Amino acid sequence: MKDYRTAPIEPQMKHLLSFAEKMAREANQITPEDIESVRSAGFSDRAILDAAHVTGFFSYMNRVVLALGADSKGMATFAQTKHLDPNPF
Repeated sequence: MKDYRTAPIEPQMKHLLSFAEKMAREANQITPEDIESVRSAGFSDRAILDAAHVTGFFSYMNRVVLALGADSKGMATFAQTKHLDPNPF
């Protein structure tokens, strides 16, 4: 999916994805109205919390990968790129 806004998905899911996007880009701008919008779309507080955890973890992992140069080629390439020991333990 390239753009959830134009994807053929349920409108309720678009609310949740909009929330996740705002959280990833501007977490400090999330308002009670944003939360209520997702609730009004039919999502429970637990589902909103789960979406927040997934969004936060994905953002975290992106930063780790970008900072340390990890990629899909594996740990050996990762270590060579950033001069880290491939077997640090």
